[in-house]
Amino acid sequence: MTVLEIAAAAAVLAAGYSIGRYRPAHRTSQWAAWQSVGTRPARHSARWWAMCTVLSAENIGWLITHPIKGARAWKHRNDPPPPRSPAPKVRRLSIPDHTVNEEQEAGE
Repeated sequence: MTVLEIAAAAAVLAAGYSIGRYRPAHRTSQWAAWQSVGTRPARHSARWWAMCTVLSAENIGWLITHPIKGARAWKHRNDPPPPRSPAPKVRRLSIPDHTVNEEQEAGE
């Protein structure tokens, strides 16, 4: 190995490390998610196309990496919510009356 190859390998490792720390795909995904919430960009503007492209790529990538979960989610997308459990029953407790009897207090 020459010095040039070692330097190139170190540069590639440093670039990979810095890209991994910066996480541009994660930041882009967060940006697109925030664009779809609140005030949405005007339809067919450059920002709208970028948002739709990023979100579509994210969804397609998820479907490629998780095909079974994606098929199951698609199958059950319109299922009704599960039934609610019954309300808890609260027992009534009899709490003794702690009022002071004036006659008892005077006799002590």
